[in-house]
Amino acid sequence: MAGLAKWLRLLGFDTTVYKQESGRPMMRLALQEGRIVLTRRRDMRERQFSGQLSLVPEMSTGRQLKFIIDRLSIKIIQKNMYSRCLLCNRTLRPVARGDVRDAVPDFVFENCHEFNRCEGCGKVFWPGTHVRNALEFLKQHEIPLPPDLD
Repeated sequence: MAGLAKWLRLLGFDTTVYKQESGRPMMRLALQEGRIVLTRRRDMRERQFSGQLSLVPEMSTGRQLKFIIDRLSIKIIQKNMYSRCLLCNRTLRPVARGDVRDAVPDFVFENCHEFNRCEGCGKVFWPGTHVRNALEFLKQHEIPLPPDLD
């Protein structure tokens, strides 16, 4: 499910992974935070829970992502893509190029002019081949993209 969380973050959705054993504490936290619980555990449907829970079939990450987008009628918005840290889920903020000189490889610094930094873990992100690769992945899995990304 961590792979699914990473893709949801890439698309700009606030996504957390509950690292403890799922159960009552996780469900209480999801309810408190207004989150949708995504799980592969079938027994979770039998628990009393007033929030929204979706059972995710065991399949490849791409197929899981397509399933969740279809199931929850999620619309992908281009401006939200790449707005969250893929590692810690915090918001990314634009950062001056000069401020990342020592945080990125020389080739990246020489060829990129836009950078974002995670306000949580400090990781630096920049537009690279992963943007093209992500769009290809989404198209491959027939995930509906905004018209300006088709």
